[in-house]
Amino acid sequence: MVAPPTKKSQEGKKRRPKTVTKNVSALKKKSRAAKQVGKTGVQVKSLNAPDVCQKLDKASKKTQVTKSAQKLAIGEFYAFLQCSLKMEARALMDFNVELTDPVAIKMWPAVEALEERNQGKNEKWVPYHTVLGVHEFFVVKEIHHAKNSIWTPYRRFVATFIFRAHCKRELFQQVQRKYLERADFWKDPTAAFKAGSPMEKEIAKFRSQGNALQTSCFLIIPERILQDDDANLIRNLMLRTQRIIDLAEKTWPVVQNDKMSSEVKFDKIAELVQNARGFGDTWVKMLMVCIYIAMPKLKLLESRCEVGIGALGGLRQILEDEGLIAPKPPPRPRDDPRRPRDGLVVSVSMGQGIVPLHQDGKQLLQVTARMAGSFDRAHAIVSKLCDMAKKGNNMEKLVAAKTKLIDDQKLKVPYLGLAEKQEKYLKQKAKDEANGITAQSAAASLKAASEALQTLRARINGHDSDSCKHFWKLLAKVETHATKYFKGLPLVIQQMKTAPRHMTAATVQVQLCEWRQFQEHLKRPKRKWEEAELPSDRGSKGKSTARGKK
Repeated sequence: MVAPPTKKSQEGKKRRPKTVTKNVSALKKKSRAAKQVGKTGVQVKSLNAPDVCQKLDKASKKTQVTKSAQKLAIGEFYAFLQCSLKMEARALMDFNVELTDPVAIKMWPAVEALEERNQGKNEKWVPYHTVLGVHEFFVVKEIHHAKNSIWTPYRRFVATFIFRAHCKRELFQQVQRKYLERADFWKDPTAAFKAGSPMEKEIAKFRSQGNALQTSCFLIIPERILQDDDANLIRNLMLRTQRIIDLAEKTWPVVQNDKMSSEVKFDKIAELVQNARGFGDTWVKMLMVCIYIAMPKLKLLESRCEVGIGALGGLRQILEDEGLIAPKPPPRPRDDPRRPRDGLVVSVSMGQGIVPLHQDGKQLLQVTARMAGSFDRAHAIVSKLCDMAKKGNNMEKLVAAKTKLIDDQKLKVPYLGLAEKQEKYLKQKAKDEANGITAQSAAASLKAASEALQTLRARINGHDSDSCKHFWKLLAKVETHATKYFKGLPLVIQQMKTAPRHMTAATVQVQLCEWRQFQEHLKRPKRKWEEAELPSDRGSKGKSTARGKK
């Protein structure tokens, strides 16, 4: 039994000075803060370097990297950017820079492991300077700065869009380039990509040799137009290229209009891309980056950048944590009877005629009505695949089964009337749009995210931690070296003139996505940067993939 407090102890408690109480309260707060250091989303700007490392080491023994419910740790984000710059300089410029920020030094081994994995054929690594990305650098060197007397600025502009239809360097160099270098091609570029053209036949030969026709970074499911898979893939590419050439021809007068402001041009180009069949906000961002690099004077992406569908998921959590956009409704608990088993959901997109299969909010695969032969049949196929997924079949087996089910003429297809419902939906949608009524959809979410990104960019540029100061010093050092290294490529040099505290909206968006990917990488066992040993930072074993000089 606990003894009651004595009168003396009670009096002592009453007589405790207020200053002591405040000091104790402050110590408790510091103690709680120390326990949180090392978790994703905690700011470390006020800590000295030894304190950071010491507290990270202690905290790492007790914490696990989880989905952050706190604000973006801008100090840590700047440390990550330093690591990104170090990798960029080493891999693309044969330049080894020393990290001096203790937080960045501690983070480096994990960043190095992730970014080396994403280099090479993976094509998923995005360096700090977007212009040095594998596809962007190819466009600058092999199109904009290529020595070709018949390529006018307009033709280089269109050639960039043609390459962006697939982003396969080998396909462009080995097959398409020789056509684009002929004067007769430019009399009617679209005609060169029509069905049965010499271009299509040569692409088919290229494909028969086992070559890919689009970058692995693309998630484009081809419509079922032809029975043969390869022929169908090629025909889809030809049609997509024709549409993107038309888009380039409509965009060119906009970028050449000196009377339009950058804001008006941005909106007009975004509208043209979104109205083109098969293109959306992700294409807006990709093509806008192409224009921004080719025509830096337009300053299209200095303060604005469209958020693509692929980036929205990763950015959304960051923007929600910052209080810049409203959070999505929480998912139903796993024990909720209304929640599908294993989080697997077969849904329907009436507008696009697609039946996707999702697991816990992430799309695993999809089947289009055109691919399956009918909307109801697409639903039946995905339902079968959903049953397979519930039994533990992996993606490789699901993809193989998908092809077999599409070709299975004996597949039983329950009547759901989805085609009729889609027709009714599209008629109502057209009627609403004619009357000026627009539905609140993904477009609204993307717009809100783009606006929120501008606010977050201002916060990041205005930050003033030790890691922030280290970053701006390192950036100036790397850009000075890059100016000399890429002296034969003026468009690359133009991107190496970042003003202090003026990170562009495009850079912020891309690097926030990379930061989010890094956080996901840290969730894997034994890869938390808090647990990494301090490296000597005297170089690394990584192989250089330095971009060639002109």
